[in-house]
Amino acid sequence: MSDYCFYSDEALDLANRYGLKSFIDDFACMKKKQAYILHRPLSKEDATYDYDDCLSVFITGCRPFFLNLGEDDEGFDEYADDYLEDVSFLAAKFEYREGIGRRKKWESMFLRFNKDNMDFDILSDNLSKKDIKTIDLIISLVVGSINDIDRVNVDSEELLDKVKSKIILFDTDQTSFVFNNHLSKKYVIQGLAGSGKTELLLHKLKEIYSKNADARIAFTCYNKILAADMKKRIPDFFDFMRVERQIDWDNKLFCFHSWGYKDEYKSGMYRYITSFYKLPYGNLYSGTFDELCDKLVKEIKENNLQENKIFDYVFVDESQDFSESFIELCDLVTSKRVYVAGDVFQNIFRPISDDVNVADKVLKKCYRTDPKNLMFSHALGMGLYEEKVLRWLKESEWDACGYNYREDNGKVLLSRDPLRRFEDIPEDYQSTYIHELSDESISQSIVKIINRIKIQNVTIHPEDIAIIFVDSEKYIYNLALRVEFEINNNLGWGCNIAYKTKERRDNEVFISNVNNAKGLEFPFVICVATELKDNPSFRNGLYTMMARSFLESHLILRSSVGIKSLPMIKKGLDFLTEHNEIKIKKPNPDDVADLKDYIIEEESISIQSMVDDFCKERRASPRLTAKVKDHVFKLLANDDVTDQKYVTSIIEAAYIRYKDL
Repeated sequence: MSDYCFYSDEALDLANRYGLKSFIDDFACMKKKQAYILHRPLSKEDATYDYDDCLSVFITGCRPFFLNLGEDDEGFDEYADDYLEDVSFLAAKFEYREGIGRRKKWESMFLRFNKDNMDFDILSDNLSKKDIKTIDLIISLVVGSINDIDRVNVDSEELLDKVKSKIILFDTDQTSFVFNNHLSKKYVIQGLAGSGKTELLLHKLKEIYSKNADARIAFTCYNKILAADMKKRIPDFFDFMRVERQIDWDNKLFCFHSWGYKDEYKSGMYRYITSFYKLPYGNLYSGTFDELCDKLVKEIKENNLQENKIFDYVFVDESQDFSESFIELCDLVTSKRVYVAGDVFQNIFRPISDDVNVADKVLKKCYRTDPKNLMFSHALGMGLYEEKVLRWLKESEWDACGYNYREDNGKVLLSRDPLRRFEDIPEDYQSTYIHELSDESISQSIVKIINRIKIQNVTIHPEDIAIIFVDSEKYIYNLALRVEFEINNNLGWGCNIAYKTKERRDNEVFISNVNNAKGLEFPFVICVATELKDNPSFRNGLYTMMARSFLESHLILRSSVGIKSLPMIKKGLDFLTEHNEIKIKKPNPDDVADLKDYIIEEESISIQSMVDDFCKERRASPRLTAKVKDHVFKLLANDDVTDQKYVTSIIEAAYIRYKDL
């Protein structure tokens, strides 16, 4: 199947039977346009037609057409008229009429061909920008990729508004996931950050919930902010998609993060499972989350509880944050299907092929981030412009990440195909910036960057901007407060310190560490780091945070002293901005860092063991150790903690507080 063409089952059979598939595939690939070859609208499952030997073909930016493959002209005309009536029904249902008008306004754009008189050359003739927008909106109706018509109809010439209001269409892989049946019990999606995994899970969740009145469904993820965001998004999404069934949060639909709190049995997936089976709840005292999930799996099996399933369907988002024990736990308590969505490249120091090989669907396109910014984010994370490349991929792995790979005289050129979402962005638009501080403070530099963004984007709102600290040192927490003060004092904007609030907020600038920004996106992202460290967790965090934006990413380096590779990095960025591709010398094996130092999972250490080790080194009494533990656990009980340096600072402060009492 072509990367640009989606065929429904009925349409694929007809296209193969009449020898048309390669012809349509070649046209779509040549034009690099998404094509949908159907027999009926995917979003109207009850649509039936009396005439079978015909197709409907929708190609972005082109006139849609009906294709008669048989000999019954009268039956074909009736099919086309009924199809247009169904499109009109969908336009009314999803309130598209304000954007595209009634049927009489757009039905003339549909062409009708017989198999012997197809003429693809006229598909784009005399189409205005308004016509193309109307056609793309009709395609979105037909394939179920419903857009907010109020947002799409923004007439602003501002680049920010154009990108925000771009019509979203499912691509080939996305469409097949939403509308095709899946046979495996555990269905795994792998894709780059921003490839639409969460949105696809929402669509699949909606499909299942609206059709299965008795199904018990759970959506879970590691990050608390993302879980809270999804708890708000699901009802809004259901309303938007005209799901008539009322949400039953108490019995049929659950949305929570992975762990949960002891006193709230619906606060997390792990907590809910322990409550359901009446098994002991493990907390931070008991070990790592991986150890607790593994223990719970064994307890369920030992007590033969797995026959009593808790859920019919479970959706796991951001699966790269979990060990296999949590996925196994979800699978164990689910009767029908577990959908697992993760980032094939979320950890750039893990072998990509391992994830791709076990995936049922690999999404190669990233719709969150301008391709130039995504490429540079990868280059920064992997050290491609540096003397010692930190990570290098095989050609097949570059392909799995959506790259076009070619070699020329010892040079490797990497590029990505353009995307519709970013087609309004000028070719020479700079989507990534590096800022070296001189006499300015970090907070002053951030205010300066925001002021420039405000001048160039007059319709911007505070929540369009995220400030993310990539370092894990404790200085970032004092600095976040300073940045909040400077933004409020100089810009009059409020700020949301997200590692405290654990949520997104309207009309406030988002300020966060790496842990609390996963799964989110913003038009503008400002990343702050002391320097370009070589350790894998830093580089991985740098890549993922720089790729949170869909318009611009800024990197502030607190100090450029000692960064010998910075001139080469800037030179690479300039070439990428001008030519839309990465150009580097193909590294020899000796030019690549020893991957055994990087392709490892950082060992998970429980907070309990950290306190024990800390106090043991200082020969603390059992009484003092107990006081320190109690204090630390109270402070961190409701926090997603993966930063060991931060935890150590909390332990140290507690130790100093209690040692002389």
